[in-house]
Amino acid sequence: MLRYKPIFRIRNRLNIIKTLFFLIIIQSVFLIPVSQGKDWWDQKLKNPFLIGEGVLKVFIWDIYELRLFSKTNIYDRNDIFVLEFEYLRDTSKASVIKASIVELKKLNLSKTKLEKWEKYLEKSIKDMKAGEKAALLFRPNLGITFYASDRFNITIDNVEFANSYIDIWLGDNTARPKLRKQITGQIK
Repeated sequence: MLRYKPIFRIRNRLNIIKTLFFLIIIQSVFLIPVSQGKDWWDQKLKNPFLIGEGVLKVFIWDIYELRLFSKTNIYDRNDIFVLEFEYLRDTSKASVIKASIVELKKLNLSKTKLEKWEKYLEKSIKDMKAGEKAALLFRPNLGITFYASDRFNITIDNVEFANSYIDIWLGDNTARPKLRKQITGQIK
């Protein structure tokens, strides 16, 4: 009987290793979250490069993490790119629109234009929960597409609006220049 104990131990260890390997495979396939970019916005931007990322903070709260993706590994305002938002806290549609309008007012737009652009935002933005992602697909000289899930996307074919709206984060006169530098890959 003593001669069979080492074989039994080896078989037992092999079974444990097989079980662990199987669990790792299951976890890899089913439990690890995959970037939503692989399911929705990268249909327009194949094999995207991550240019940079940063977190928008308001007072002491982290609101969302921003990631800038492009077709190349260098940010170019004249090329198609995606700005992805991963919400770190629940954020209402109303608060996003209000903050956007505050930033757009800095451009000294006419009241009529600002009202029109607010209507664009009303149809393009939705309430977001912590952990959800949204994205802006910027197409120079064409417009901007808002994504909030695989089922929600709205395209605004107004070049002036697209440029002004994306400038909230990427413009030279953004209210958050450090965040701009982070997401455009200028600083880590």
